[in-house]
Amino acid sequence: MTVSNSNYKITRFSENLFLITLPAVAPGFGDFVGTWLYKGKKTFIVDVGPSSTVHALFSALDETGIERLDYIFLTHIHADHAGAAGDVAERFADTPTICHKDGIPHLANPERLWRGTVKTLGDLATAYGPIKPVAIDRLIDASGFNQDSIVAIMTPGHSIHHISYIYKDYLFAGEAGGVCTLLQQGSLYIRPATPPKFFFELAYESIETLVSKNPDKICYGHFGLQEHAVSMLKKHQKQLCLWKEIIADEIAKSQDNDLVSRCITALLAKDPLLAGYFSLNTKAKDREMTFMTNSIKGFIGYILDVPGLLPGGAGLSSPA
Repeated sequence: MTVSNSNYKITRFSENLFLITLPAVAPGFGDFVGTWLYKGKKTFIVDVGPSSTVHALFSALDETGIERLDYIFLTHIHADHAGAAGDVAERFADTPTICHKDGIPHLANPERLWRGTVKTLGDLATAYGPIKPVAIDRLIDASGFNQDSIVAIMTPGHSIHHISYIYKDYLFAGEAGGVCTLLQQGSLYIRPATPPKFFFELAYESIETLVSKNPDKICYGHFGLQEHAVSMLKKHQKQLCLWKEIIADEIAKSQDNDLVSRCITALLAKDPLLAGYFSLNTKAKDREMTFMTNSIKGFIGYILDVPGLLPGGAGLSSPA
């Protein structure tokens, strides 16, 4: 069941699970940013979106009859996932906000986080909106969190402060499994979310950890729910290995000014999980090209920082 209006969309996946699709903050961002809502014996949300869409989030929560929350879970503190944390904490004044311990000081005093967001995202940061602080006593370290059958799992990769959550059959993966878009023709477009500074081993091991938990369904931060969570995670794990191989090959050829564009061309030609890119509309392609470029830069930084990683055992001083 899906309920839509001009500000948000509510998709019901089960008796208890809903995805609130938040309004596009920029062209191409439709069906890209959202909040997961579980409504049951324990009621909680996972990620809150940016502050610029918080009124749409509140309206959607009102429509689903949410008057209180037991928990507010954040997978990480990037503005599209946690930018509205201060606003949501104000509305649900008795609800704890659970996040990585390293994110707590940034959410309590978001000035530095906001400056970094503006520096990295530019106009998109303005579209996401400013970040309000969360009272320090409302912020809970996710390390070891295991309450009401909800388990927090450290999954560094997309960011060093990334957390995933498992409850019953559901894995709320944030961006630990990459970005996954269901296209109109039923195929999937899957892309790594590996911005600098990226550590391949951490991302790979995070997926291994999630696979070991044997979740049934995966709830992506971007975007939607997929069955067969373990299969989806393994598919993305193989994709990370393929990207490392392809990008290392391009670095070995030359580290010229065209390196990123050459990597994009090679990846679009050789990675079958990117095939859906060509079915996206023009604005969504622009969005994905921006994020794909950033993900490639994460891999380039990682590869150039690891001696002996280039093909043929070439060292960093001799990439050819």
